[in-house]
Amino acid sequence: MHTLLHDFTQRPTPFSCCTATELWTRPHLAQQMLACHLDQGTALASRPIIDIESIVSWIDGMIPLEGRSVCDLGCGPGLYAVRFAERGASVTGIDISDHSLAHAATEAERIGSAVRWLHADYLTDPLSEGFDLVTLIYYDYGALSPQQRRRLLARIHTMLAPGGKLVLDVLGMPSFRERKEVTFVEQRLMNGFWAPGDYVGLQRTLLYPDEAVALDRYLIVETTGHWQIFNWLQYFTAARLSEELLDAGFSVDTLAGSLAGAPLQEDSPTLGVIAGK
Repeated sequence: MHTLLHDFTQRPTPFSCCTATELWTRPHLAQQMLACHLDQGTALASRPIIDIESIVSWIDGMIPLEGRSVCDLGCGPGLYAVRFAERGASVTGIDISDHSLAHAATEAERIGSAVRWLHADYLTDPLSEGFDLVTLIYYDYGALSPQQRRRLLARIHTMLAPGGKLVLDVLGMPSFRERKEVTFVEQRLMNGFWAPGDYVGLQRTLLYPDEAVALDRYLIVETTGHWQIFNWLQYFTAARLSEELLDAGFSVDTLAGSLAGAPLQEDSPTLGVIAGK
């Protein structure tokens, strides 16, 4: 136990430990993440519906969705994908969570929305090509390591038809400056979010100013064992985001302060981008 706790106090190299899929594939966590997606009182996993509708409306105004082929990467329970389809797009939603996709398919069928749902890891699994638009929404891009981001941008570039567009959002530097380093130790940390039974949860938030990276590290100690989650998040300047896109062969068409079209300013906490192939 001393070795475990001693390791927990160390500062790992950014993105050296990757556990992102655990949030979506552990059965209890998958249920919790879906509940967070659908909870209008929290922004832990997704935005409120009113904000989602504003984003879809802005995207539709910038890139008319009627008749276009759209792929929503990391679609979760389909909150964006269904709305793209309602505006006349032919939509494929891709996610690593069976649990979220099952909800998405049920909801889409209930409202009569035709979306193709695909269970896949967008970093490694085969993906279709010929899309007019690929979306990656709610800061998923920043959760990836620099190597993963390069790989994903290359894959998206291949997925897009000539003249196709990529839409994504990231957190900006003002959001990073609001973060604080903290440590918590609690019985059933986050009110049972991490496991259905008894456990002790430890959370440590670390900041890496030179890299503009934050880590939320969780150690969950159950009666039967222990496990960890490493949630990394890269924060961006407009220049850094543009450079990564340009290096991957994209042109930056629009940089905004959000995917709802807010003007980009020095104090913008988020950045939304439309990039072209």
